[in-house]
Amino acid sequence: MKDRLYRLLRASERYTKTDMVYLATSGFWMNAQVLFLSVGSLFLAIAFANLLPAETYGVYQYLLSFSTIIGALTLTGMNYAVTQAVARGYEGVVRESVRTQLRWSVIPLLCGIGVGVYYLLQGNAELGYGLFLIGVFTPLIYAFNTYIAFLNGKKEFKQTFVYGVVLNGAYYGSILLATVYLKEALLLLLVNLLVNAAVTVALYMRTLARYRPNRSIDTETLPYGKHLSLMYVPTLVIRQLDNILVFQMLGPVQLAVYSFASTVPERIAGFFKFAFTAALPKFSTRTRESIQSSLLSKMMFMTAAGLVIALLYIAAAPYVFALLFPAYLEAIPYSQLYALLIVASASNLSTSALLSQQLKRELYIFYTVTPFVQLTFQVALLWSFGLWGLIVGRIISSVLDTVVSTALFYWYPQKR
Repeated sequence: MKDRLYRLLRASERYTKTDMVYLATSGFWMNAQVLFLSVGSLFLAIAFANLLPAETYGVYQYLLSFSTIIGALTLTGMNYAVTQAVARGYEGVVRESVRTQLRWSVIPLLCGIGVGVYYLLQGNAELGYGLFLIGVFTPLIYAFNTYIAFLNGKKEFKQTFVYGVVLNGAYYGSILLATVYLKEALLLLLVNLLVNAAVTVALYMRTLARYRPNRSIDTETLPYGKHLSLMYVPTLVIRQLDNILVFQMLGPVQLAVYSFASTVPERIAGFFKFAFTAALPKFSTRTRESIQSSLLSKMMFMTAAGLVIALLYIAAAPYVFALLFPAYLEAIPYSQLYALLIVASASNLSTSALLSQQLKRELYIFYTVTPFVQLTFQVALLWSFGLWGLIVGRIISSVLDTVVSTALFYWYPQKR
């Protein structure tokens, strides 16, 4: 059976223009992790929907959005750079990357404290103390999760899955208990951050002890990681502004509705993200020209698959909500529209291609232009049409992301 499957995968490469054996092997473990994450987060979402008031859940989501925004001020691009370097044998960068990220953590720490003080002065202690916690713990989590980049660079996708089960199993279990017994947004956030920080540090130390990375360092890796981090800040911040905008303009209850509308489509889209992760180390060992020869066919295949899955979800959404989220039936039409983002998530391999070739000029253009286009669409359409407009704005922005990154990779003039 194994031999027949191998031959079948190799035969299919004539049509997919992809190393299907590598994709099946890496994709199995990545999608196993996505499945675990999806099931776990689904159980959490059910608990949130049935055990927490909508306002409490909205405040919790608002704080989580701030956590991602504060995290954007860390050196988030280091993980991409580390994956590429480790794929080429420079394993020593994992330690250097963590040290560098910890030195830079003072920036997000001060920002978290600063915004927290603002909310305290406004009389909102819950948000104020929440921002303090985010400023302290978020930089630690972002720095020590570099072990994931190291494992991806070594193509140890099975081990990434195992560690992911450990980390997320601890997270889901602790948050579920907190939802049952604590029921306050600030306490939920504290449990979230404490568990994530402790387990992430432990898994980083375990990775170093098990794999004993060599001392080889590529001197270009850390500067490249800093470039990626700088250019990625607008994208990370603006991607979280939808939650911030909904909270500020429509209130925490509507943010809860929006969050449940996106919950299942986001989890489905996660199954397609394995292609991005698997492609990065693979593309890193190839030339730009060789990637260009087959990238479009890969993207078309993924787009078609994403469209089929999106249509199936649109048909199933009313039954999903009736069964799992009966308190949020008003979110059904929003969720059906949000499902179109699955197609965009499935198709965008060109960003991975840009990252793999360290095309700084093209990446700066991409990460500078697309976030502000997204912000413009989201603000204008949210202001005019509420949640409908926000979701349409996100769909338009995602399509533009794919178009712009593909155009930059294929047609932007190359350096001579």
